[in-house]
Amino acid sequence: MILKITLIGLMAGVLGTGLGGVLSGIFKKKVDKYIDFFMGLSGGIMLAVVVFDLMKEAIEQKGIFVTVSATFLGVVITMLIKENLHMSQDKQAGYLIFISILLHNLPEGLAIGSSFVSAETLGFTLAIVIGIHNVPEGLAMALSLVGSRMKISKVILFTIIAGIPMGIGSFIGAYFGGVFHSLIGVFLALAAGTMMYVVLEEIFPKSRSLYCIIGFLIGTIIVYYI
Repeated sequence: MILKITLIGLMAGVLGTGLGGVLSGIFKKKVDKYIDFFMGLSGGIMLAVVVFDLMKEAIEQKGIFVTVSATFLGVVITMLIKENLHMSQDKQAGYLIFISILLHNLPEGLAIGSSFVSAETLGFTLAIVIGIHNVPEGLAMALSLVGSRMKISKVILFTIIAGIPMGIGSFIGAYFGGVFHSLIGVFLALAAGTMMYVVLEEIFPKSRSLYCIIGFLIGTIIVYYI
C-alpha cells in the first residue's frame, strides 16, 4: 500500500511539472521576443500559488502567526541560498525557482500520503488535483530556465526532477501518518516564503513593463481556475 501511494505521489509530481517543461518547448522561440510577458506569467503563477494555496492552507492548519513566521523564515533561507549560489544573474532566477518548487512539492507529497492513510478516495482526489495544479508551476520554472538560455532537453529534465520530492513526501506521509501531517502547514509556509522571495527579488525587478503586468494577471487567472 505504501509503495502504491508513493508511486501515485511521484506520478502526480513528475507528470505535472514535467508537462509544464514540455509546454515550455512550444514557447521556446518566442521567449526572447516576449520575455517580459513570460516572466510576468511565471511570477503571476507563483504568487497566486503562494496566496491562494500555500499560505491559505498553512493558515487553516497552523494559524496566522505561525504561517507568517514560517513564511518569513522561508524568505531568509532563500536569501542565504542566493548569496551562496555562484552563477550568472540570468541563470540564478531559474535555479531559485527550481529550488522553491522542490521545497514546495515535499509538503504536497506529505499531504497526499497522509490523506491516503485517512481515506483512499481523498488521497486519489488530492493527487489528481495537485498533479493538474503542478502543470503551470512546471511551466513557470521552465520558462525562467529557457529564458536563461538553457537547452530545452535540460529544462524538461529539471522539471521532472522537481516533481520527485512529491513521491518522497507521499512515502513519508503514508509511512508516518499523523506525525508529519501536523507539520504540513509549516512546510507549506516555508515553501511560500521561498517562492515569494524569488518572484519579488528575481522576476519582477527585471521585467517591469506592461507586458509583465498582463502576464502576471493571466498567470493569476490560470492558478485560480486550476
